[in-house]
Amino acid sequence: MEDEPMLKFYEGFRSDGERRSRATQINVRLYLHYGELPEVNPHALLFDAVPNHWRLFRANGHDVFEIFDAMPPHPRRQLALMTSDFRKGEVFCKPEMDLPESSWSITPLMRPFGELLLVSLLSQVRGALVHGLGVSHQGAGILFIGRSGAGKTTLANLYKPHRDVTILGDERVVVTEEEGRFWLSGTPWPGEGSTVSADTVPLRKVFFLEHGAQNVLISDSFLNLYGLFFQQLFLPFWNREALAFAMHFGEELLSAVPAARLAFVNDARVIQFLRSQT
Repeated sequence: MEDEPMLKFYEGFRSDGERRSRATQINVRLYLHYGELPEVNPHALLFDAVPNHWRLFRANGHDVFEIFDAMPPHPRRQLALMTSDFRKGEVFCKPEMDLPESSWSITPLMRPFGELLLVSLLSQVRGALVHGLGVSHQGAGILFIGRSGAGKTTLANLYKPHRDVTILGDERVVVTEEEGRFWLSGTPWPGEGSTVSADTVPLRKVFFLEHGAQNVLISDSFLNLYGLFFQQLFLPFWNREALAFAMHFGEELLSAVPAARLAFVNDARVIQFLRSQT
């Protein structure tokens, strides 16, 4: 079904193979099957995300993502048999009950499997998926990190009227490193602000969001900022080496890019305040 509302978020990320952003310089080949799911017997369970209705196990030389429906009785919905480097795989998708069997859409494929695949790949190519708001201001990337309710959507909406600003994403963005420089990229997975962009820009500033009585930057220790950053990463818990990489990546980023806590008030003055700081 190519007319579903969520599909619009993926349009800007389509490529004919010519465009290569720094965040996506790795080729992945997926063979998609739409129909009944095959039976695969686990040899070793790698990670069981019970609350999120998926698990990862090893079987027949593959790393297998098994996705379950969120609604009881939680039947299997997807199965992805990937090579150990996550560069190639077969993905089986079960038809939605209320859709014709001949219909298919990318959106149910990409969450959560697409996110899990991206997290696995980023841990190999020096990057991370971050729970944050990404903004491009005249080509310079600003990353606002915060837990749910910290103000990412609020700030994104305050930025929207400004023509020299592009919202890369208000919920999930990608940070990568290449030759000592850090880059900020959008993803097709928006938050409540429903705004995404496929742009990639140099990362210039990192702010950790909190609500306040006035607009102010708050200096803090490296360890405190590192802890705030680490809490908002999508982490590859299923791979010890990848998890170690994520910890090291956060340390490198906060050592190279200026960072501070930002307490702000919900009105347009915060945008002018940020312009004076960046």
